[in-house]
Amino acid sequence: MALLDTFKQKVLDLGRSEARAKARPLLDGDEVFDRSAAGLDRRNQESFVLFWLLSDRALFIVAGGRPEDHAYRIPYEAVIEIALDFDENEEFLPWYVRLALHGEGRGEITTLADDGATTGNPLAPPRAGPVSSDERGRLARGELVPLTGFAALPKKFRSALRRRIELSGGTLHITGEEAAERRWARARKRSRKAG
Repeated sequence: MALLDTFKQKVLDLGRSEARAKARPLLDGDEVFDRSAAGLDRRNQESFVLFWLLSDRALFIVAGGRPEDHAYRIPYEAVIEIALDFDENEEFLPWYVRLALHGEGRGEITTLADDGATTGNPLAPPRAGPVSSDERGRLARGELVPLTGFAALPKKFRSALRRRIELSGGTLHITGEEAAERRWARARKRSRKAG
């Protein structure tokens, strides 16, 4: 892996805790994050840093870009389909993620509302609020944040996502999982020899 790609991967790994902090106000009741993955909207000349967080009830997308960050809580029933494609020729962020959402209806999607300006307290923490029907349509069309991107997706993340999407009636397509497992096994074997 090239030095720049290694550096970017480390930055993305560190950014996961920031993404969790950003999305925490969106958690519903006793809900907690249990899996996460990090990536970019493009491998080169990226404009968004993307984080996908999972709870037992929802997928969270945290997207950092100019001029602001975005965070959405998307109940699994609002997901039509997720496709994960592994590129065995790519070392850096080898998974391509595509997400399709229902533009209306199923499951209430929430986002962060900035109350600082309206309450007169700029230090007020953000609160969760439902997206409008127009905003939901724009989100589903990928106009607000990218619904596609390149990521490093650990096996535990993929397994948890598979279970939850299937239970909600959505569709998950994964291609190249065998190649990903072979790569992981080779890397593990190399690290054992080095250690």
